[in-house]
Amino acid sequence: MSKRLETEVWSLDTCAGCGLCVAACSKQVLAWAEGDHPVVEKRTKTVGYTKTNFDSCTFCQHFCEEACPRLQRWAPLESRSVLAASARGPVKSGAPNDVIRAILTAGRSSGLLDGVIMLDVNPWSLEPVARVVTTVEEIVSAMGPQYLWAPVFDALNEAVFEGGFQNLAVVATPCAAQAIRKLKSSTNPRLQVYQEVIRLTVAIFCTGIYKPEVVEEVLVKRMDVAPEQVKRLEISPDREWMRAVLWDGSVRTIPRQQAESFTRTGCGSCDDYLGESADIAIGTLGAPEGTSTLIIRSRTGDIFVRNAIQMNLLETTHRVDEAALAAAAEEKDRRARAQAFKDLQILMLDALADPLKRGEAIQQFTRLYRTPVRPGVLKEVRSGCTGC
Repeated sequence: MSKRLETEVWSLDTCAGCGLCVAACSKQVLAWAEGDHPVVEKRTKTVGYTKTNFDSCTFCQHFCEEACPRLQRWAPLESRSVLAASARGPVKSGAPNDVIRAILTAGRSSGLLDGVIMLDVNPWSLEPVARVVTTVEEIVSAMGPQYLWAPVFDALNEAVFEGGFQNLAVVATPCAAQAIRKLKSSTNPRLQVYQEVIRLTVAIFCTGIYKPEVVEEVLVKRMDVAPEQVKRLEISPDREWMRAVLWDGSVRTIPRQQAESFTRTGCGSCDDYLGESADIAIGTLGAPEGTSTLIIRSRTGDIFVRNAIQMNLLETTHRVDEAALAAAAEEKDRRARAQAFKDLQILMLDALADPLKRGEAIQQFTRLYRTPVRPGVLKEVRSGCTGC
């Protein structure tokens, strides 16, 4: 078992829930159970009449660490362009999932893609699921991400090893795009098979994703909505409300706080709302009514968007409220700073037991509080004084 994942991610409840560590595990001993992170399956080895616990991870290269997005801080990729977009297919719509469908449909039709891994839901029960879709019909009929959690990379090995796909898109939350960015930065040749087939990452703007129980506890019991009535779920950009848009055109809305307890714990440590590691990020923040904001952060993302425009499946303008996006970035910075203070608390506790970490704790304290280092303080720290 990876001690680093256990101590730096799982025990701190910061797991993103993307599932890439499970998919990349060469021993296949990681699995999902009850809880907010994967667990290591217990295996036994029989020697004669004796059964002993078998540690499958002893000689492992720890691909799980190579894939985990929470083990690294991410600087945002620079945006190449920021657009307001709407789909122009059979259904004209500016909803984020419809814009995503237009881009994917164009990519599949032109041969840029041969498959898509995406978060989707069962239309009858709203049970979230990771799916591999391969045809235009499947792309169009999918409901798409609905802010309901499932480990999206549960479908990765199916696509790569069973489906044999060579040009995959991944549509999910910003943390999944971070996981792919982490994966692609690895120099381990055994992960190359994943690096080569993932061509495009699409992230929806996200302030937190909900556990599946929210359907029964909030939609059914509090909003009196049957799952099969729901066309899509929406979260306001200012995080004030949660809304269910029904197939009959009506809308049910509740304050988001009523659903907040169902947010995944790991979302509290995420500081990426705008999909800053994805090729393309999509959401409603900053977009005029009836459109979605489309942030293109890579040459690959630019190719896919231009392809959709040329196929007349997408129309775009530059009428985006970039001040709203800047405000969201400031919120991200505040959350990142809050996480830094949490990390400092942990470091200070470690420093109580490990004198070698005391100097590091003081440096982090000084950086966060911006207090000048007085002459002689560092020397005192090394002799046992905390200097605080």
